Amino acid sequence: MMLREGFFVKVRPALLSIACVTGSLSSIKAAAALPPPRESAELAAQYDAVSTPQWIQGRKLISLLSIQPGDSVLDLGCGTGRLAQYVAKLVGPQGTVLGIDPSVHRIAIAKRRETAGLSFQVAGSDNLASFASASFDRVYLNYVFHWIDNKEETLRQIHRILKPGGRIGISTGYRNQPSRVRERIRESIREVLGEVPPDLFLSPFRMTRKELRALAEQAGFRIVDLQILPFSDYAKDPEEVIAFLSASSSGRFLSGVDEPSRERILSVLKRKLRKLQTNRGIQMEHPAMLLVGEKPR
Repeated sequence: MMLREGFFVKVRPALLSIACVTGSLSSIKAAAALPPPRESAELAAQYDAVSTPQWIQGRKLISLLSIQPGDSVLDLGCGTGRLAQYVAKLVGPQGTVLGIDPSVHRIAIAKRRETAGLSFQVAGSDNLASFASASFDRVYLNYVFHWIDNKEETLRQIHRILKPGGRIGISTGYRNQPSRVRERIRESIREVLGEVPPDLFLSPFRMTRKELRALAEQAGFRIVDLQILPFSDYAKDPEEVIAFLSASSSGRFLSGVDEPSRERILSVLKRKLRKLQTNRGIQMEHPAMLLVGEKPR
């Protein structure tokens, strides 16, 4: 299954007008830990097939980082390596790109993309202490930051391993981002369970634009750019929507309930998603916050 590439609409520098719950950095810290991934080789392969939205948004993030030939770049949470492969062409034969990801299954796929100067290894945000200080020109996290529990320490470590003048790039979803698909998911849960249980996993997006800025600034970064990138893609049918949600969350989607309940929710959700079907497919909205920060010289 493959999501077809969608389109960009005009980027607005201000936060989109959305109904959202106000919060603070302390509310992020107090949030319950994310459920563990349910990784498998099959899910990793599925993610490689349906991750086009993240790849397109990732290219926009990369365009803001001013990557130069010869740069050393770290792709933190590289997944199956599609974006790292693109970045390797930008740094050229004199540069290096290292992609790390905690999933052995995703890295197994990424290693098929290795070339001179482009390498991958199994590691995550908890392993950044192993890198020498001032060892990278650029570090980016493309649709990864929301999965990290200890965001403050991760940003401190990235600040340490960046060279003076080096840049960090982050793309991530934001709290209560508008989405008709997500509305149908909640409607389906309520129809089956009567309510949305607090332990039922739906989305990792918990931050506001203000909170992301504060986290980066507290780690010592000067904010170069912070914007909302509206973006839409189309899935051909309800099954493809669910495949995307499952693969992109490493199998976490709708975890927290028993399997019979999960299957009933999915059945209702498919019925509701069919009502969103158009000639182009089912529109999936993927608005992202893009942040670029610089380590002072």
